[in-house]
Amino acid sequence: AVRTKLLDGSKNGPFFKLDRFGGKIEFGATANLVTTLAGANSQNLQEWIQDERRIAMSIWDKDLIREKPNNVFELKVMTLQFVTIQLAPSVDIRMWSQPPSASSSSEVPQFLMQSVSFDPNIQLLPGIGMSAKDLGIQIEVVGELQPTQDGKGVEGKITYRSTGLLPPPMRLLPEVAIKTAVNTISDTVTSFAISNFQKGARENFRQFLAEQEK
Repeated sequence: AVRTKLLDGSKNGPFFKLDRFGGKIEFGATANLVTTLAGANSQNLQEWIQDERRIAMSIWDKDLIREKPNNVFELKVMTLQFVTIQLAPSVDIRMWSQPPSASSSSEVPQFLMQSVSFDPNIQLLPGIGMSAKDLGIQIEVVGELQPTQDGKGVEGKITYRSTGLLPPPMRLLPEVAIKTAVNTISDTVTSFAISNFQKGARENFRQFLAEQEK
């Protein structure tokens, strides 16, 4: 239910919500993934997208992804600065392929992503007055990918959402300053995700076609 809500209820681009009195903040972004793949057709795309390990290892910087058991992959993100908080999060994401079925709304195979755990890896500057644990940070990532209707590539979306508590000193900042800071983080993460996916998917699909011809 949470997965469906995140994917269906999210508009493209960053989102932001702040409860100034309680100090709770929620932010994240949704990115559309649309990539044309040279040599693609409906048949080879459907075969490719069902090779879940191949897809999983192609969507992120190869130096920042680590395979774990049970179709789970650890994705690391570059170090991010949020005012007086520095974080370099990693997220464990389960990735799997789902064939078309009566229970799914898709008539083609889908590649799905769902976060299962995370480590915010936070460093606080002196004087914050809260520990990293006190910030109560939660990170969730969901995504889906499927062949395009014309069979020339793949399309889908990936959404991430982060929630937590602002340290008291940061609650005094103007809301526009906080929003600007989190939108910068969201733009950085989504740009990184889109560029890595497009580069990785094209290269991986090229290798897939070459292997098919042997």
